[in-house]
Amino acid sequence: MLGSSVRRASARATLILAALASMLVLAISGAPVAGATSGSVYYLPTGCWTGTATTATGVTEPVESHFYANGKFTVATPTGTFNGTWKSTGPRTFTYAFVRTLPGPNGSVIGTIDIRHSATFTTARAYTSTGTATAYDLNGNLLFSGPVSSTGTRTH
Repeated sequence: MLGSSVRRASARATLILAALASMLVLAISGAPVAGATSGSVYYLPTGCWTGTATTATGVTEPVESHFYANGKFTVATPTGTFNGTWKSTGPRTFTYAFVRTLPGPNGSVIGTIDIRHSATFTTARAYTSTGTATAYDLNGNLLFSGPVSSTGTRTH
């Protein structure tokens, strides 16, 4: 009798642990996680994305982004690859920021651009974002500031 009670308790514990492990894997993979709070579904941007970015000067360019589980972020643009950070801000929202070089004539660097975005998932596999790009010359003087936007579609 005691043996069957122990087996049932062990089986229940195994099922609970398996369910918790599944939720953790979904959270890390960027898929929705149900049950984090009553009735909410959380999306995380962890993974690889392709999309477009529209710069403060109105130019749209292709981008590839990678959001890592540790809050780090990498974006590849036609003019280089840049690193930054991201943070979840709600069930379907996150922010990300990075600093990129400001290219000048003949490939020279004439300053930096501080870019900050607020993103919203449109589905578990797509987001849109808006933000601000603020450019500084090499001495730290403000050159311009303007709106930016981007889109992303999950590839991995």
